[in-house]
Amino acid sequence: MAHDIEGGAGWVIRGSDLRPKITDLAAFRGAMATDRLAEPIELLWSGDPSGALRLLAAEEPTLRVRALRADCLRDLGEASAAVQEYDSLVAETVGTAREASMRQHRGKALLSAGRAAEAVQDFRAVIELRSDADPTLLDSARQALEVAALVASSEVA
Repeated sequence: MAHDIEGGAGWVIRGSDLRPKITDLAAFRGAMATDRLAEPIELLWSGDPSGALRLLAAEEPTLRVRALRADCLRDLGEASAAVQEYDSLVAETVGTAREASMRQHRGKALLSAGRAAEAVQDFRAVIELRSDADPTLLDSARQALEVAALVASSEVA
């Protein structure tokens, strides 16, 4: 199993399932104090995707809001719907700075949908796209590839 990695103030990306987990609520809230989506993100990352989805329904459907909604769907067991939304988001962001993020999230949805080999392809692309990025972003892409490759190899075996 991959190790957890620091994602930001007060949260990690779990190596077990590649999902964010808040580890220090005060630090998380402090870092997110000016983010208008802090509340739905906190709900999602604390295990309440239904609550997060309700809050996100009132938001303008920006790329970020749509991605968060797709993550909620994934966590609610609607992985195919999440993949479908991420397919659109990836298509809309190809060649932009957001492509790597959308591909990484789609890879996580693909894993949830039982499509690990496709997730591996997305995570490899993310590593290539992030080769000059912040080390934390590159670490999360490497972590995701490690997890997906293990799942894919067990599917073949």
